[in-house]
Amino acid sequence: MRVCSVVVVLTTRLRWLAAVFCLLVLGGPARATPLPAPHAFVRQFGPADGLSQTFIYCLLQDRQGYLWLGTAEGLVRYDGARFVTLTTHDGLAEDFVTGLWEEPSTGRLWVAHREGGRSLRATPGANFQAVAATVALPQGWRPPAPGPPAPDTARLRAYLRRYPLPLPADVTPSCLLEDRDGNAWLGTSGQGLWRHSDRFVTLVPLPTNYAAAGTTLAPALLAGAATAIWGAAGSRFFLLDNPVHTLASAGSSGLLAAPVRTFLPRPAALGGGVWEGREQGGVWTAAKPGAPAARVLGLPPGLAVAALAYAPGSGLWVGTVADGIYYLPLSSSGVASLPAVHFTTANGLLHNQIYALLADRTGRVWIGTHGTGLSAWEPRSRRFRHYRVHASGLAVNTLSEDNLGTIWVGTEGQGLYYLPAGASRFSNSGTGPAGSFDDYTLAMAPLGEYLLLVHPQALTLLDTRRRTGRSIRLLARNFLPAAAVLNGRQPTAWVATQAGLLRLDVQALLAWFARTAASPSLALTGAEVDGESRLPTAIGELSAQQHRVSFTFQGLSLAAGDAPLLYQYRLHGLSTDWSRPSPAGEAQFVGLGAGSYLLEVRARYASPAATAWSPVVSTPFSIATPWWQQPWVLALGALAVLSGAVLVVRGRERLLRHQRAHLERTVRQRTSELRQKNAHIEQMNGELLVARDAAEASRRAKAQFLANMSHEIRTPMNAVIGLTNLLQNTQPTREQAEYLTAIGSSSQNLLVILNDILDSSKMEAGKLTLEQIPFRLPDAVRRLSTMFRYAADSKGLQLTIEVAPEVPAAVLGDPTRLQQVLINLVSNALKFTRQGSVSVQVNLAVPPAPDASHVALRFAVQDTGIGIAATKLNAIFEDFSQANASTTREFGGTGLGLSIARNLVQLHGGQLSVRSTEGVGSEFFFELTYPIADATLAQPEVHTGPLPAFEPMLRVLVAEDNELNQLVARKTLENWNVHVVIAANGRLAVEQATQAAEPFDAVLMDVQMPELDGYAATRALREFFPDERRLPIIGLTASVLPEDRGLALSAGMNDTLAKPFDPALLHARLAYFTGRQPTASTDAVATQSNLGEPAAVPLPILRPDWQLLEELACGNEAFIKQIVNTFLSEAPSLEEVLTAAFPHDADKLAQVAHKLKGQVAYFGVPVLHTQLDELERSARRADCQHCEPLLLAIRQQLGQLYPHLEERA
Repeated sequence: MRVCSVVVVLTTRLRWLAAVFCLLVLGGPARATPLPAPHAFVRQFGPADGLSQTFIYCLLQDRQGYLWLGTAEGLVRYDGARFVTLTTHDGLAEDFVTGLWEEPSTGRLWVAHREGGRSLRATPGANFQAVAATVALPQGWRPPAPGPPAPDTARLRAYLRRYPLPLPADVTPSCLLEDRDGNAWLGTSGQGLWRHSDRFVTLVPLPTNYAAAGTTLAPALLAGAATAIWGAAGSRFFLLDNPVHTLASAGSSGLLAAPVRTFLPRPAALGGGVWEGREQGGVWTAAKPGAPAARVLGLPPGLAVAALAYAPGSGLWVGTVADGIYYLPLSSSGVASLPAVHFTTANGLLHNQIYALLADRTGRVWIGTHGTGLSAWEPRSRRFRHYRVHASGLAVNTLSEDNLGTIWVGTEGQGLYYLPAGASRFSNSGTGPAGSFDDYTLAMAPLGEYLLLVHPQALTLLDTRRRTGRSIRLLARNFLPAAAVLNGRQPTAWVATQAGLLRLDVQALLAWFARTAASPSLALTGAEVDGESRLPTAIGELSAQQHRVSFTFQGLSLAAGDAPLLYQYRLHGLSTDWSRPSPAGEAQFVGLGAGSYLLEVRARYASPAATAWSPVVSTPFSIATPWWQQPWVLALGALAVLSGAVLVVRGRERLLRHQRAHLERTVRQRTSELRQKNAHIEQMNGELLVARDAAEASRRAKAQFLANMSHEIRTPMNAVIGLTNLLQNTQPTREQAEYLTAIGSSSQNLLVILNDILDSSKMEAGKLTLEQIPFRLPDAVRRLSTMFRYAADSKGLQLTIEVAPEVPAAVLGDPTRLQQVLINLVSNALKFTRQGSVSVQVNLAVPPAPDASHVALRFAVQDTGIGIAATKLNAIFEDFSQANASTTREFGGTGLGLSIARNLVQLHGGQLSVRSTEGVGSEFFFELTYPIADATLAQPEVHTGPLPAFEPMLRVLVAEDNELNQLVARKTLENWNVHVVIAANGRLAVEQATQAAEPFDAVLMDVQMPELDGYAATRALREFFPDERRLPIIGLTASVLPEDRGLALSAGMNDTLAKPFDPALLHARLAYFTGRQPTASTDAVATQSNLGEPAAVPLPILRPDWQLLEELACGNEAFIKQIVNTFLSEAPSLEEVLTAAFPHDADKLAQVAHKLKGQVAYFGVPVLHTQLDELERSARRADCQHCEPLLLAIRQQLGQLYPHLEERA
């Protein structure tokens, strides 16, 4: 109960009640009330512990670690677990023992008796023997005189003055021994044996009304030095005075005040006192514990404080239970100079629940949480730096800094981590030189070069320089997370436990650390050989047979902690590996054979922090070798075996010589046969090589023949088709138009036959590949109706095209080759059908899954024609084969159509099959699998129209040796406002191009010409015009082989076109390479060339498709307008960036094209989208050679798009 220090006389009962309320609620300072006195750890050993002798006259600890007690009833030996009494029956001269002595050099143990007798144990483990009086005494020992020994009262009084032990009044000490484990043993006259353990430790109990579980400690800083310890247990304060080490009550924070969870001394520069962190009451400041406290302004009042830290360069740091950290800058007077800064996970923290704070000497503030990494506030950058210490997150309990600047982190079950000054990565003491400590660390306190670690059930003293430590085995247990150190002449450390406060004398602790051993002693206590007891050190040599040998051993520890021991052993001669650590002090070996053996045993404490093993204790023995294992017997046996081996070898040699002769004869015979066979095989190989060379030559001749035939046929066909097109534009009569149509049809049929032969050749050589582009499959199939409508109507046949609605709108594949297969099949069906119908059907082969990315389609072409005989169903797919091959040639054809169709289907991964009944009709069908494509990316079908003229006029040089081709080229080009100059060969073309007064805009170069071919002429022109954009050269060749295109491009040509050329394609190429726009826009769109080069112009009239945007906006017109307005505001500026970036900044060009491509995708303009994609890819490859006309086309289309969008804005 507290007594208020100020007495106020109240005249009314109401004022008296108010005073009582203030006393209970607010609390106040109280006079120092002494609390329970400290006590030491002392234990008495008597009859209940196995020690029946109560009068003890002398004490000794031998080199093995045994404690020997001299009594009137015999010599008593104590091993830390039990007492054993030796008397005259065990070899002693007398029972009454008055003196003990062990020779330091030999370990012999001398015993002095009351009547003057002497006893001696020569070696450890041996029996005692009486020694005659005439035997010389060891040097340094003066045995006591006969009679009872006199106690060393001066030494006993000095010890009891240093350690005022709470011994009963009737206890009279007679002898004293300080052992190697740090204990003091007191022998008494009639009160048995007493042990003073943990002599550097004193326990100060807390009163029963103090809550020990909430204890927190901190040094009191007065005048710049720590002179006392402040403590708090709940809402009660106490003071630990350092000079006299007493515990006194220091007041209370009030009945209704929140318990103090942590407090921190305020520096003297800020006025001294203490900061109190309360569980739900925020942060308070007081002059001393128990004094009236004031709330720290600038912080929220209801904070649940978990930790406090003060950094001189910044201010006060407050860690909370679940609300992060508050940082309060302080002025020199200790008052908040700025508003508090609140840190949470939103602005830098890893976790909002704080467990520990530490301000180090550099001004950094370390933050410890659970389940995350470790954070540090860097004062220079004013940011948090995070350390990933443990893979699964770190559970930090406590933080500390030693005198070297190393940061130590104690965790909950994850070991001890440290960060040396200047280092950037934490290390784990469990895997480093510090060894394995208890994984749970509750608190840490620096002790100069050492660090005191507090674990739940033990303490550890860590050498911070060597990073090695030892567990301090104490009788005290149940430690709490509170520790503090007072430095001075008598430095002390205080640790909170469930039983009270533990005071550690730092100097005595360090002396114990340096003096005591980290491991127990060990002694061999017995041995058995085949069940017969033996001295473990005197087994000697055993008989020549297998034996069962066992040993017993015991660890000797007089430590007070009663820690269990673990043992390891190994038997050299049997194994060099240590056994697994075990608490059993026994080793058994069964069936040991002849040899020399050495048993080694070691022991250590079983606690988690114990890593040091005791010195090895060993004993040798051997087992005799039996006669049959003697060297001379082994030598005779080896000689006999050697003689037998010689006889066997000689016999085998004779047999081998005979077999070798037979084998040689057989080999000669077989060699002759093999030579004959090899000669025959070489002859066959030669013939095969000749046949292979002939076949290769035939193949090359065939390929060359096809190339030549292609050139020779296409050259006149160029004139025929070209002149036919020109004549159709001259307003012929109806009869002439019919003739021209027949000529054109026959020319196209001839080209079809030529293309079939070339495709067959490509397939045979394996050089035909498929494109992978998005296309509208239903549209491609339906175009068959337009293509074959006239042929079907002319024969009176019904042609139907059926595409199932489930077929995707667009797929990824090769539309040209698919159409080639279907054209061949439909053409055959129409050819062989006299009456009835022809139908094309496309259906799903297998219903796809809802999220499928591929679709399997079934294509079928049915007719009611003549059918195919069953005997010819397999032959019709062979080259140059027909179902009806009669001499009447009613149906005609090359016989390659079905063969090409079959090969193309197989190239797609399918199989072309047929079902047919002769006279009824046929069905050709196949299944193909296509990836589903975005319909917006598929190029829509565009119908071509009249080709516009170029404005201003183009100047084009045409290098062509064929006069008909010259005429076709001239007439065709002049229709487009092109000035044409003809060169009859390559030499003239080079001269006219280099000597022309006005430069040409482009060159059309034939490949095969006299004097100088097109390749050589192109190379010569590139020497004068190395810039391909300045003088584009377009090759005209009758060859369609890929290797010819490669030769043309390597020679310097921009592109190649096959003869006879398509006027629309030639028009698009000229517009593309010259960058010249036609005078009027048309519906013609440049298609891809026969070699895959994309054409940029002429462009279609651009109109947006609003369907995609309306579906995206779900009919929300406001949303559509918002998207349109955003595009109209950004696109013009992006367009200007495109122009500015070309051609110097390819990266910027690619970025802007990519952004524009994503924006125009909403408006359904696939042509513009494709051009932007091509521009982006060209810029990323740093290939801007053709970007300028592409850029002009993009700007033209954007200009067409803006007005349509403005109408919807």
